[in-house]
Formats: sequence, structure tokens, C-alpha cells
Amino acid sequence: MEQSVFIIAMVALGSTLVLFISSILNEGLKGIRRFSKWLMTLFLVYVVTYALYLSFQFI
Repeated sequence: MEQSVFIIAMVALGSTLVLFISSILNEGLKGIRRFSKWLMTLFLVYVVTYALYLSFQFI
């Protein structure tokens, strides 16, 4: 269970970084505004799943 939560967290972080970098390279700061909802959602998924992963480590 904890490995799958960790994988989901890392995929969310990686996709956030890829989307952030590609939006800056393609469209500049306007790209960040364009994808801001996706970026915030993916980063929130990362934070929640990583916190869940850390809670499994202390059980």
C-alpha cells in the first residue's frame, strides 16, 4: 500500500514539474496562468499523498 502511495506522489510531482517547465518554455508567464488550476491540483495531490506516505512510515 505504501509503495503505491509513494509512486502516486512521485508521478504527481513529476507531472507538476514537467507541466511547469513546459508552460514556461512554450508560453512564458502566460502559460503558468493558463495551467494554474492543473498545477495547483497536481501539487495538492502530491502533498496529500506524500503526507499519507509519511504517516505510513510511522505506524
